[in-house]
Amino acid sequence: MKNSKSLLSGMSLALVLSFVAPATAANRDWSQWVAHYYQAPQPELVVPAVFALSQGGYFEQAGQPGTAIGFLSVVFAQNPDKVAGWMHEFRNLPVSHQRLVAAALWYSGLPGSDRELRALARQSSPEMRAGVEQLLAQPAMAVRETPVLSESSLNLQWGAFLASGEQQHIVNALAALGSQEAGLSSVVRSSLAQKAAGHQRVYEICQAQLASQPAGVRDQMRTALAEARP
Repeated sequence: MKNSKSLLSGMSLALVLSFVAPATAANRDWSQWVAHYYQAPQPELVVPAVFALSQGGYFEQAGQPGTAIGFLSVVFAQNPDKVAGWMHEFRNLPVSHQRLVAAALWYSGLPGSDRELRALARQSSPEMRAGVEQLLAQPAMAVRETPVLSESSLNLQWGAFLASGEQQHIVNALAALGSQEAGLSSVVRSSLAQKAAGHQRVYEICQAQLASQPAGVRDQMRTALAEARP
């Protein structure tokens, strides 16, 4: 029975992938798909995108786990009717990447997410189940309500922004420019410059926020925007 379930699950994934044009599935730059998702959302491509990113090593790259969690948390929240099907497919991911999508679902704040998380855990390793129980023992918090206290929490905000284009995620990052955490302000400033260079919307949000920020933060923002040249 277990083998038949695995076979059916594998067939289901194959069917999903078969509806994606070969050039899209095999040759698409999925990291760019993530980077500009908010400009043209394509929830129908979430499953093939996640598997392609998983197989391509994207989730192992520096900073990308936090970005991916933030991104998927918003995509889940935007598509509550699709989450159950997606999570069923994601049982075929490596365990480390199952943990990533589990964290994203927890951050989504969707009603019933605990049920989906427990269903995922039941099909996984004891380590995975323990991780899910640890998540569920804490009150869920949406990324937009999560303060930036570290580089990883900053990456959560960027990921959520890439899925939504929502201003609040940039405002959350700006709040960390005045942080007393060692090195965090410089990391945020560098990241702002990079994102503003690649996203006109980030540049415009920062410009609009300049007047409402303390003087020390404004100086850092101006430095970042001068480096950006979008």
